[in-house]
Amino acid sequence: MIREIKGWHVLTMIVGFFAVTIAVNATFITLAVGTFRGEEESKSYRQGLAYNAVLERRAAQTELGWSAELESREGAVTLHIVDAQGAPVSGLNLAGAVKHPADAAHDHVLAFAYAGEGLYVAHLADTLAEGSWIVEVSAAPEPFELKSRIWVR
Repeated sequence: MIREIKGWHVLTMIVGFFAVTIAVNATFITLAVGTFRGEEESKSYRQGLAYNAVLERRAAQTELGWSAELESREGAVTLHIVDAQGAPVSGLNLAGAVKHPADAAHDHVLAFAYAGEGLYVAHLADTLAEGSWIVEVSAAPEPFELKSRIWVR
């Protein structure tokens, strides 16, 4: 026996359809806002205006001819820096950070210490989760910057 579809049946189906659609949208909006807070770089517009200064620093770094090798092992990050002639570079004041690729709330500051022969060592935080991380290092006053990915186990 086939039942007749009345007007209130159609109204219930339409209201149900939109209720499910609104509930799914609200869930996705809540998840999106809760997992990504938005802009990762503060004042990105001003950084864009100062991009020529970044290019000048990179050109000055290239003129130095230094080469750097960054490694991650046993809870530490090591950075070996040599000049254009292959001599170790010492006496640098290095500042660094290890950054989570997707969430700035997990970023950590790195404190580099000179270990001799152009080798600088920074210990990683024990709270660093396993996975891919971005290491950023800069020196003062020399125009030296390095950005590299590491895998923490």
